[in-house]
Amino acid sequence: MKKIITICLATTYLFSACNSKTEKKTTESVAKDSIPAKTDKAISIAKTDLLANLPERNFPITDSTTFDNFEKFGMRDNGFLKRIKFDPRRKDAANFRVNYKIPFSENFTSVVVTYQGGENELFTILLTVDKNDKIIDKLEIAYDEIAESAFGKTSKIEKNRIVVTNSNWMIEEKPIFKDETYVLEENGKFKYKAQL
Repeated sequence: MKKIITICLATTYLFSACNSKTEKKTTESVAKDSIPAKTDKAISIAKTDLLANLPERNFPITDSTTFDNFEKFGMRDNGFLKRIKFDPRRKDAANFRVNYKIPFSENFTSVVVTYQGGENELFTILLTVDKNDKIIDKLEIAYDEIAESAFGKTSKIEKNRIVVTNSNWMIEEKPIFKDETYVLEENGKFKYKAQL
């Protein structure tokens, strides 16, 4: 009888030891499995912060983004514009691309974004964004429309000024070009200047 009790106790001890090792492995495996979840979260945040991989262009910059070339530049937006709460104020806005950065200031980030308005219009916007991912100001620097191909906008961007040229091919045989000059102030706001 003593032998049977000893065998039962030894068996119970052996099973409980094995069971605790299994529980430990299960706990370790859960702990290890939770690490990738954090890494995945970090990766998704890094993906939305595409500014790190966005090309930077140096002055002078000419932006003449059109339907013919807008998909050749930059990257598709993957959450960055939502994070900074960019509102194009158009219900039909689609096909957002973040094109490039401009080194105006270390106090804020300057980013150029293009998006379609319906099937016939393409808008290119220069945004200034503060360090808390809030938009300071925005300026339309290029425009293309393919419904009548009558209106357009291009720009020449320099460190001390931005000249936006509006073109109108609708009125006469010769197009009408009108320049608007802006300066980017130290606070990240665009200011219209009649003449510099």
